[in-house]
Amino acid sequence: MTVTTDVPQEIARSGIVPFYLTGIEASTIPIIRGRFARLFTPASDILNRHDYPDAVSELCAESMALAACLSATLKFDGVFTLQAKGDGAVRTLFSDVTSQGHVRCYAAFDDTAVVGAPPARPSVLPRRRGGGYMAFTIDQSDTDQRYQGIVELDGPHLGDAAETWFRNSEQMATKLISAAQKTDAGWVSSALFLQQIAADGGHRNNNIDLEDAWHTALMLLSSVKRAEMLDPNLPDTDLLFRLFNEQALHIQQSRPLTDSCRCSDDKVYSMLTSLSEEQLRDLVDEIQNLSVECEFCKRSRIHRLDDILNA
Repeated sequence: MTVTTDVPQEIARSGIVPFYLTGIEASTIPIIRGRFARLFTPASDILNRHDYPDAVSELCAESMALAACLSATLKFDGVFTLQAKGDGAVRTLFSDVTSQGHVRCYAAFDDTAVVGAPPARPSVLPRRRGGGYMAFTIDQSDTDQRYQGIVELDGPHLGDAAETWFRNSEQMATKLISAAQKTDAGWVSSALFLQQIAADGGHRNNNIDLEDAWHTALMLLSSVKRAEMLDPNLPDTDLLFRLFNEQALHIQQSRPLTDSCRCSDDKVYSMLTSLSEEQLRDLVDEIQNLSVECEFCKRSRIHRLDDILNA
């Protein structure tokens, strides 16, 4: 079978590749949809700034790839957030992706519990994460509307929580795998998503057994190697073709992912001027400066206390 794509073959780069499977070449009706996300330089740059222990950086890298992958399954204009909170050593894991593909991440954790700990294999630290929940949030930029789904953190991988959410709340069979690794060039991560599209009345080819096609796709997906997902020299289309060409693969236009923070001087100034004088004096340093560091990009902004009080 041949692959249908309007994307040129090229060396892999950071981005999200939407694709779908029709089961047979004669059909144009998708029966399974997929998303393939990869982060190379953005993941490395973001995590280099944070300088977390490797065990935490691996979780962050994985969560960024998962957030990117899941964001591409939704139609929104704004921000998609994946947030995990637990009572383990990693208390908070926060990654978000805008509809323009801007990615950022941070984590809060117990230093003594994770310093020196090896990264988990294959991807998550269940004993360090502890009990808790994962939240998926969409904030639309043009309205005040917010959509949020919450699911218990259950299973050995972060992606397990997302699968549970789709299965229980959306009644959609879903498979999500992810990988993250520290290389000589820095951190890299990837996530691969498959979802069965529900039968829609007569809009199906009667020659296709949907359940059989789904199980075949899962079997093919299980053959993917961690090294393949993270290889910057392996083009996205090459890997997807190897995995799914037998099921009439159709690849759509990729979407770039970049390291970009949404913090700004105006936001910091507005936050400081909203505080009381007592709160500001609690934050001031010995030379009467107020220093605010963005927890995402680590950029510091400094304001004089008098300037804020007189604003």
